Amino acid sequence: MIAAEAKSRSRLYLQLPARPCITLEAELGPALAAADVACVLLRRDDAPVDEARAASLVELVQRHGVACLIDQDAELAARLHADGVHVDADAQAYAKARAALGLDANIGAHCGLSRHDAMRLAEQGADYVAFGQVAGSLGDAFDQCEALVAWWSEIFVVPSVAFDIDDADAARRLAARGADFIAPSARIWEDANALARLRELGAAISEARRAA
Repeated sequence: MIAAEAKSRSRLYLQLPARPCITLEAELGPALAAADVACVLLRRDDAPVDEARAASLVELVQRHGVACLIDQDAELAARLHADGVHVDADAQAYAKARAALGLDANIGAHCGLSRHDAMRLAEQGADYVAFGQVAGSLGDAFDQCEALVAWWSEIFVVPSVAFDIDDADAARRLAARGADFIAPSARIWEDANALARLRELGAAISEARRAA
């Protein structure tokens, strides 16, 4: 199971785009080797799935000792021998995924900025809850996410993920407030300097851990 070692032990959670990306194909392996990555999510985004490519990515991630999840599709996750699935904050979707993949699978739920959804999915047995919809920038939505992460870390043991965080300062602040995992958006792979940006995010998270 994906777990947080301690509230000050934030780690990276990478999202991979559904469509092929030259930067991703070239730099995923080095990123997994160089950064402190706990989990990787292969997104769907309504794109047709190239199962051969997806299987290759799952194998690469797992070869680095990192858990690999599939977005929304438990049946695809089972076919690809992935470690689990990421679902939206829907009790029925979670229950179906758990029934399909079993108790040992990692199943996380994206809860937006909803405390109610996060508590409900955690009670059902989700392995993590994800907060986000802040598009990687600072602002009102980010402030809400930061407050939610801080509240969650003080009360619950189920790990939290801060989603779509592409800014190093935002990553540092969320790690300091107790986010167990920081998930840059899949858009980060469109940057020619994707690996450098991931290292920058990792350094910001490490700084927050040292200051905790």
